[in-house]
Amino acid sequence: MHFKDFTFKSRLAYSIARAGFEEPSPIQQETIPLILDGKDVVGQAHTGTGKTAAFALPILQNITKRDGVGAVIIVPTRELATQVADEFYKFSRNLGMKTATVYGGTSYKRQLEHIANASVVVATPGRLLDLLDKQKINLTPKFMVLDEADEMLNMGFLEDVRRIFTYFPDRQQTLMFSATMPEEIKDLAQTLLKKPTFIRVEKEAITNNNIKQFYYVVDEHERDNAMLRLVESVNPKKSIVFCRTKRETARLAEFLEGQGYTTAALHGDMEQWDRQKTMKAFRRNEYAILVATDVAARGLDVRDVTHVFNYHIPFEAESYVHRIGRTGRAKNDGIAMMLVTPHELRELKRIQQDVGSELTLGAIPQKNGTVEDRMKTLFDMVKSQRTNKSGEMILDALTEDTDMKTVATKLVLLLEQTLVHDSAIGKSFDEVNKLLNDIGDDVESESKKSSRKYKAKSGKSSSSKNPRNKNRNSVRRGTNRGEVPEPTVKSVGGSRIVARKLY
Repeated sequence: MHFKDFTFKSRLAYSIARAGFEEPSPIQQETIPLILDGKDVVGQAHTGTGKTAAFALPILQNITKRDGVGAVIIVPTRELATQVADEFYKFSRNLGMKTATVYGGTSYKRQLEHIANASVVVATPGRLLDLLDKQKINLTPKFMVLDEADEMLNMGFLEDVRRIFTYFPDRQQTLMFSATMPEEIKDLAQTLLKKPTFIRVEKEAITNNNIKQFYYVVDEHERDNAMLRLVESVNPKKSIVFCRTKRETARLAEFLEGQGYTTAALHGDMEQWDRQKTMKAFRRNEYAILVATDVAARGLDVRDVTHVFNYHIPFEAESYVHRIGRTGRAKNDGIAMMLVTPHELRELKRIQQDVGSELTLGAIPQKNGTVEDRMKTLFDMVKSQRTNKSGEMILDALTEDTDMKTVATKLVLLLEQTLVHDSAIGKSFDEVNKLLNDIGDDVESESKKSSRKYKAKSGKSSSSKNPRNKNRNSVRRGTNRGEVPEPTVKSVGGSRIVARKLY
């Protein structure tokens, strides 16, 4: 299928072709015809699957400049508001329609001026509700869109969203997009939308085959040096490192910067101006590494990220998909690397089974790994070492019964062993293999229970037809995981588990 098959109006079709869009993604292919047909739609798809265009294109097809504000899109963060507005601009600039962004931290006057001339408003819940409550705006949009609904839930915006929708009782069409579908979001959809059609992009369609995924097993105290070794080994042109906490993000960014890398941090405690400034600089390649939290990086659309590093394993399978989706965009190749400790191997297996990703075990690059490296390091150390009387006395004692060459050779060997030992980081393949053997069938049982809980939370059945792999060191392969049937649900793609270990 091609975008020309949708028969968009000529100027919109020209903008689509100019943007380089040829074949629609699964979420676009399924939702665009439904939206064009006037149906309320709930789309479940992760960031990076083309969901913004999935609602932007049919909206632009069905509104005109003389309609005033024809669509209001509600998003959880300011960064996402800017990116959605940019996407609308890319497709609407030949249509004579403007897009206004509405979020806190900027003047009311300026935003009201932009709204007065806009055909599309992209807003965060807090500022939009503020303008509505104070009666500063009076809009009658045809379309209402709730984007990243699950993140609205996580950030505590659901009640604000419900109140916002009470101001638009005459809307003709309501759309909702979410990466996951917890019960609260399903209930919200049934409340706000009229007989919605649910479109779900399955795991296999979400997973980008252009992304090579690796994991490395290290001890907790080795994380910083292991991350540094990985960065040194691949020398990424542009990369994102994901951390769990704001404090960890700032600390790791400072550490990498101290090692000579152009690095910036992105987290929720930063002022909005600083966050926007950081992202603009990252897009302009002023920074090679962006260290970010999951929430701060939600919805980031940077097309030329070559590597994604997971400093810690994410808490949830959805977060892993979201993280690695920052690379391998626009059909480019990408690489994702993750650090895990021996205690986190169980969690790694659960994520592999839930997401259906294939991760390859890797070894942390070692310094002084070759004879030439060790010789150079030894030579530099000996050359820089100053002599003193204490050293001379020790040497005299050692050479009383042994010749100088034998003593020197033994000392060099001892020093070389020390260098190699001190430079070693992470577990070897054999060590990881033993750890996996120690985990054994206990993890298989725990993984099944976790998978059933995950599916139940996502509205999925817990059935699995595939027998367990006899190799205890391999993640078992599963078959298609069926969805709990819903009257208006249409599933796209498969979800075959393809995770395995390579040694």
